[in-house]
Amino acid sequence: MATGRTISANFITAKDSKIISLCGKISNLIMGEIKDKNSQKEFLKDFARISYTRDAGAGVAAGKLQRDALCTRGRQGKAPFSNRNLRWHPLIVAANPVKYAKEIDKIVIEGKDESQTLVFIINGKRYPSPKVYELSQRYVALPKHWLPHIDNLKHWSDNLWTQNSCVIPSLEACDWNDAVETYAILGIAVGVEIYGANFEKVFNLITDLLSKQTIDKKITLPSKVFPNKKSDFINCPMCKVSITGNQANMPERKRGEVWQPAWRKTKRGEGEDSSIQIMHVNPLIEKTIGHNAENVRYGHRWCNVSMTDHSLEETLDFMEYIVRAHKRCK
Repeated sequence: MATGRTISANFITAKDSKIISLCGKISNLIMGEIKDKNSQKEFLKDFARISYTRDAGAGVAAGKLQRDALCTRGRQGKAPFSNRNLRWHPLIVAANPVKYAKEIDKIVIEGKDESQTLVFIINGKRYPSPKVYELSQRYVALPKHWLPHIDNLKHWSDNLWTQNSCVIPSLEACDWNDAVETYAILGIAVGVEIYGANFEKVFNLITDLLSKQTIDKKITLPSKVFPNKKSDFINCPMCKVSITGNQANMPERKRGEVWQPAWRKTKRGEGEDSSIQIMHVNPLIEKTIGHNAENVRYGHRWCNVSMTDHSLEETLDFMEYIVRAHKRCK
């Protein structure tokens, strides 16, 4: 399976660089409003570090904000998925045509043995897997494009998949401005509620910065769906409790100790019920862009896990039924 970094992870376009730089400016504005120096350092280390790469960098190069807002999930397996990539990456895959991407012409495989390379033919031009990031607009590869190569691809080695990890799933894709707005929302939530920055000041500084962006003057930021109430930033969308509190104001769970090799970095803290995770209030689907300012928030892990792939409304209906079935209604 693909196990390494995304192909061409260290290569970004001039536009990509401007977008990532804008997010760095957002982080700097938030950090400037965090009064405690140690808290500033922690915010930078855990959340705000910037990596000028497609996959947020190797190891701990970028902070949580860049990984969550700007990048797709880490993916491995016998498929051409990028192991993280920028969400506005121009080549996506989908089960059906999508209105925000044009179909490629076809896929060919060039080379032999361990040098085989996926080549995407678009408007008669060749784009091998390491070069697809250079596409100037978004294209989609559909099942019919892969079908002629199934008998070959099913025998590909881990190495071949790694060196051709060049696409992102359509349901995780968004436009660059959506990614920047989600970066701002998540950054404000953390800076204000965890590190004590003043909401009104940070909000005004960041919305002013967004309104002056020069990446694409045809796009107006912040968008109409960008939230403006403090509670919309700092509260978990599911239980409506602050992201610094326990989910649903429940008592903290005492977890039993589990042996972990002392020589490995532990991520056990990320499994706490109240640890924060990126949440999509409505589940991501292929046909529309759902990673945007209206749909993305930080929330508690328990709340996020409880939603699985369902919308908030579906989850609440389910919970209401369970509560009534157990006669727990007051």
